Amino acid sequence: MSREDKQFIANYNKYLDKIYNYIWYRVAFDKTVTEDLCSEVFLKAFKAYDNFDESRSFQSWIYAIAKNHLSNYYRTRGREVDIENALNLSCETLEKINTKIEAEELFSEIDKLDSYSKEVIILKYVDELSTKEIAELLEKEVNAVRVQLSRAIAKLKEQVN
Repeated sequence: MSREDKQFIANYNKYLDKIYNYIWYRVAFDKTVTEDLCSEVFLKAFKAYDNFDESRSFQSWIYAIAKNHLSNYYRTRGREVDIENALNLSCETLEKINTKIEAEELFSEIDKLDSYSKEVIILKYVDELSTKEIAELLEKEVNAVRVQLSRAIAKLKEQVN
């Protein structure tokens, strides 16, 4: 087994659950579709691994592949990704968000945010991506993502109070 194959397997083991969750939230919690799409994402990544720029984060790279694959999935079905449906979060997922607000209230308040704010909140606190990785994934400047996160959190605090 080559060094690259071993690296890919290590990254696969490290990021499989994260990519699974990323897809699962965006396909309305359909386990079968999630498993199919997740395996397709990693297959695409494996086939393109020779072109992976090691100066980039593997996590950013695999999330970009997953995001593009989801877009293609919905485009071929004549639908768009609906972030509203993706936010039907379970209490278990919401507990991951380290906050003093009750999970039910938080969901209700997040649901009131605009789509971009919801997306950055989910990527940061559910998918646990860094601000830099979110910026790469959304093709935004890091500072723009920081500002959006700050505004979204401030808006949530304002809504709760």
